[in-house]
Order: sequence, then C-alpha cells, then structure tokens
Amino acid sequence: MAVSADQLPTLLSRSLEPVYLVAGDEALLVQECRDQIIEAARKQGYLERDVYQVEGRFDWSSIAVDSAAPSLFSARKIVDIRLPAGKPGKDGAKVLGEMANSPDPDQLLLVSCGRWSVASRKTKWAGTLAKHGVLVEIWPVKPNQLPNWIRNRMLKAGLDPDPEAVQLLSDLVEGNLLAAQQEIEKLLLLDRGSAVTAQLIRQSVANSARFDSFRLVECSLQGQLDECLRVATGLQRMNTPIQIVVGALYRELSLAGTVRAAIHSGENESSVFRKFNVWSTRQGPMKAAIRRLSADNLDDTFRSLALIDRQSKGRAAGDPWQTLDRLLWHLCEPGAAHLQ
Repeated sequence: MAVSADQLPTLLSRSLEPVYLVAGDEALLVQECRDQIIEAARKQGYLERDVYQVEGRFDWSSIAVDSAAPSLFSARKIVDIRLPAGKPGKDGAKVLGEMANSPDPDQLLLVSCGRWSVASRKTKWAGTLAKHGVLVEIWPVKPNQLPNWIRNRMLKAGLDPDPEAVQLLSDLVEGNLLAAQQEIEKLLLLDRGSAVTAQLIRQSVANSARFDSFRLVECSLQGQLDECLRVATGLQRMNTPIQIVVGALYRELSLAGTVRAAIHSGENESSVFRKFNVWSTRQGPMKAAIRRLSADNLDDTFRSLALIDRQSKGRAAGDPWQTLDRLLWHLCEPGAAHLQ
C-alpha cells in the first residue's frame, strides 16, 4: 500500500501494519513520519527499538541475529533500519525481503530512506515491503509550493500569518524545510499572539541568525573553520539540541553528495541545481563544498554524523560536541582532522 505523508496519521489511527517503508529526500518529513509510526507502535506495546544506520560495508547478518535474540524489556520490538543512500544493496535487499515476507508478529519493521526516486519505487525489495505493509513516499516541496507549505504549517501550529510574512519566510529558508519548521517553532516561543507579520519574521530570524545551526551548515560548506567553531560553541552554550545540528548538516551534505555525483557523471551543473532545487544564493557554498570534498570525505562525514547521533543518545562513548568540532575541521580542511 502506498500513501502520502498527509495520509499516514489517519492510517495509523485505524491499524498498525507489520512493515513500513518511509522514503524521500526531505529529512524533516521523513523524520516526522518515522516518529509518528514509532509513537503509534509504542501505544500498541512495541516498547523496545533497535536502530541500524546502514553505511559502508554494513553487516546485514547482524540484524537477523539481533532479531532472533529474546527481548530484555518488551515482548514487542521495532526494528528501525535507516538507509541514507536509499539503497540496501544485494544483501540488504535479501534480508529486507525475507523480513517482509515472513514477518515476526512481535516485531515491526520500519525502513527509512534518505534518497528516493520513481526508479527506487520499482525495485523488487521496495515492492515487497509495500506489498506486505505501507510505503510512505515523500517528494521534495517545489519552490512554488513552499509558501503554501509554510502557511499550512503555521496554521496547524495555531499561528495566523499574513501573506507577506509567509513569502518572506519562504525566501529566507530557501527550500530548507527543517529551517522553516525551526523558525515556526521559534515564533511560538515568542508568545506574541497568533498574528504573524513580516516584521515579526525579520525580528525572529535576526535574533537567532548569529548562532543558528543553518549558519553553521553554510560556514561548513564554504570551509570557514574559525566561524564554524565559533557558531558551534554558541549553539552548545545555548543548549541547542545537537540532533538539530546533525539533521541540518546531514540534509545539506546529502544534497551536496547527490549534486556532486550528478555533476561528476556528466550532467550540466545549472541543470543539476535546478533539478534539486538549489537556489542561486545556495549555489556558491554548494560549489565550494563539491570542489573541496571527495566522495570518500562525504562518506567519512556521514559516519561521523551517525556517531554524534549515537553519542547524543548515550549509545556510544565520547562527547558529541567534541566529535562535531572534529567533523567541522574535517569538512573545512579535509584530511587535517582524524575522524573516529
């Protein structure tokens, strides 16, 4: 069964399926759908969750071993498998197909992909998961759709924006949905009533721009190490959840990797930027990152982001903010910093 992200809440309120595949290039929307599924599953007694970040030479046999092991805390468990590249490979496709074809009644299979296309939907493994469960496809919000997307988000949050405010925020976030959502949440924290004007948007963005996680992303793309470290220190001092920083970095660097691969395969640079909705103001930093970072550099970066995520949740040793500093050094001066 294939549904849109908007249809998922209604579907979850009716029943819980044994298999879910959430796929799309919009990290915010993928995360929100994943959270909805996890919350619905927990209400049905799935209190334990095993998370697998599939990168590099991932050992797919570990999932089968872990799934067969008895649960220590709950009779029901969520198997949360994340595919940043959107491709499980031959071994992964086999494991996922077997899990979907012979589902364990006490396990819920949740697979999420960071990249997706019409061709991805036609793969055998994706078809198997959709046949035995639910496929939630998330397509990029187009530039002409972004103002309406932002307006609906604001209305849902209880805000009443005027058209100029919606358009201004749309221009400022330049297609970055995570940035848009963060700005909406900050407007709620201002507690100035429901009315949102363009002036209020300007004040809100100006007050946070200095230590904004998206400023950190921009500096890392441009290779500005000193500014990166300064902004990161400010974010830590303000007790910013590091997951927000990780999410912002992951989204933009994933896009940089996709753009880099397309350009290196021979596609026209301007066409690639249009294809992936890279606004003109973002093209300069993106070009700088593509010139500086190799495919191996980006792979190392994603492994480091996964480590930071585990450290922030107490699942790996080390300080996530210190690991972030090393990662920023690596992004700005590839090869100069040793990533764990």
